[in-house]
Amino acid sequence: MTISEVRLYLQDSDEGQIESSNVSRSSSKYPPQQDQMTMFPEYRDGDWMSGGGGYERFVVELETADGATGFAVNESGGEHAARLVDRHYRRFVEGADPWEINRVWEQMYRAQLPTGQGFLTHNAMAGVELAMWDLLGNITGQPVYNLLGGQVRDEIECYVTAYPEVMEHFGDEGFLGVKLPVHHGPSDGRAGIDAVEEMVRDAREVFGEEAEVMIEAYMAWDREFTVRVADRLAGYGVKWIEDPLLPGHTTDQYRDIRRSIKPIQLAVGNLEWGHKAFHDLIENDAGDVIQPDVSWTGGLTETKRIAAMAKPNGLPVIPHYTTPYTCHFIASCAESPFGEYMGGYHTGVEPNIPVIDGEPLPEDGVIHLNDDPGFGVELDRVTVVPLDEA
Repeated sequence: MTISEVRLYLQDSDEGQIESSNVSRSSSKYPPQQDQMTMFPEYRDGDWMSGGGGYERFVVELETADGATGFAVNESGGEHAARLVDRHYRRFVEGADPWEINRVWEQMYRAQLPTGQGFLTHNAMAGVELAMWDLLGNITGQPVYNLLGGQVRDEIECYVTAYPEVMEHFGDEGFLGVKLPVHHGPSDGRAGIDAVEEMVRDAREVFGEEAEVMIEAYMAWDREFTVRVADRLAGYGVKWIEDPLLPGHTTDQYRDIRRSIKPIQLAVGNLEWGHKAFHDLIENDAGDVIQPDVSWTGGLTETKRIAAMAKPNGLPVIPHYTTPYTCHFIASCAESPFGEYMGGYHTGVEPNIPVIDGEPLPEDGVIHLNDDPGFGVELDRVTVVPLDEA
């Protein structure tokens, strides 16, 4: 049995929009979230992301000569990543045995080394690799977590990532805690530190003293601001500060920050691609919590390697964003104690991925996976268009 066809889709801009109770960002009392571009005033509203192949979905679907299929949705990469699969990685997939996931992954990885080694190439690789896992699950009749060695936990506890203006809607949903994207950074000086403290104080009032509270800095801070915020938050029981610096070549700075902000932990890796970057961070004591994104860092193959590196160092691996793919990893990985539900601007627990049916969602803060084959979800074909028709 071999893979005979690779099909690629993009989300139809006119279909598949989830009916959501999202709060209008324009009416928020908060400024836009800080990110790596907000040092430039003209890009502080986040518009720089649109059309850049960033947070745009694409779908890889595989079919064998016998008619078995598997698919994967990647939340990022969009048309750019889909074109990479179409024009570059397709040659390694068509004709391959569905069991040869490691072989196909290694071929894609080596093929992109001279020109890639970044976000788009790893997104494209993940799309193919995850579709192969889904295909293999459908062929064998097994959920992917069984193909990964079986479940080590029957349920996945979740924290919620929610913007401060909507976090009150999640206070009674059973989540183990909340992660807050920040709206202030170094350019705001002491007023920014005051604002972060107020945000955390409000979170404590909503979620209580027993809940975990985390901070998402999303590449928008520097060492000084991070350490000063941690010092201010010393009495609030904050669990971690996440990705405060621009990714790449941050090991020495992160090791220093990690030591300086204890007992608050440092979470790293959301914006890193591939095993080499994580090896550098892990082996050089540059983080307390390791946070790969399964769909960004190259798929389950890479995420398993990252977990294997973290294990002897006693570091938890808590992936970014609980997609179906993340959930099957967490369910089968002893080093991954809980997951993240992306609440964003929602005012309740709602689906996040409009092009699939059956997205696993938390109930009372906990996700239970079914035992359906593959990743246990279906492609909503009404919401996608073939790549060449987009």
